[in-house]
Amino acid sequence: MIDKRKFVNFVRLMRADKPIGTALLLWPTLTSFIILTNGKPNFFLVGLFIVGTFLMRSAGCVINDYFDRDFDGEVHRTKDRPLATGEVSPKEALLLFALLISCSAFLLIFMNKLTIYMALIGLGLATLYPLTKRFFPIPQLFLGLAFSWGIMMVSSAELNEINVVSIALFGSCFFWIVAYDTAYALCDKEDDLDLGINSSAITFGDNVLPAFFSLHALSIGIMLTIAYALDFHLTFYLFAFICASLVIYQCNLIKRQESEKCLKAFKNNNLIGLSFFCGSIMGVLL
Repeated sequence: MIDKRKFVNFVRLMRADKPIGTALLLWPTLTSFIILTNGKPNFFLVGLFIVGTFLMRSAGCVINDYFDRDFDGEVHRTKDRPLATGEVSPKEALLLFALLISCSAFLLIFMNKLTIYMALIGLGLATLYPLTKRFFPIPQLFLGLAFSWGIMMVSSAELNEINVVSIALFGSCFFWIVAYDTAYALCDKEDDLDLGINSSAITFGDNVLPAFFSLHALSIGIMLTIAYALDFHLTFYLFAFICASLVIYQCNLIKRQESEKCLKAFKNNNLIGLSFFCGSIMGVLL
């Protein structure tokens, strides 16, 4: 039996107590369901993807903390994570990771062969990402690939193919993720510099604000192109305008690179994801 304190520490390790990460993964996934099926998704598949998104996000957090366990204790924001404090052992973390991956794999029995292949690639990306901080100047690029991969899986599950629209949705999501994780990386910039860990916040340097804005602009621009090509209802553009306004707000938050405001900017992306999801519903169905 797992005692209550150990269970709570497992929940913390999975970040199940911080649902913002799952939400940021879910919004583009759900949006792709709406757009790729013209508003007629298979709701059984939608349910499987919601569960799978939670499981894979949790697994990603566990393996990230496993690889970063020697760094997290030196970073103010992460020093209380269960692996850093010893409340969860490395062996326990790996067992939890294996359990979460196994539960995710079980969901694949309801998927076609192409989706299974896509899932294997997604697992590889999610596992590789934490290691890229050590050798790649912009590890957020790998995070963008890993966190956007759900769109490829939606396309393969619903359509049994990867088409131009799914690739465009993937691209939009990729740039959005690199943008919001840059804001997140700004929270730990000084600690990462001391530890020798790479991040987009460090690599972009004095150009971090224009880079942040440009990444968001690329993401929104791709979504607008999709909307125009698929003849979305005009209400979609209202939601796109809301997203653009939120980006301006986030730019204002991060311009002084203050940790608390940068974290606020990161969390604000939940509203961008929600807005595009609502806009896709209105744009497709009206």
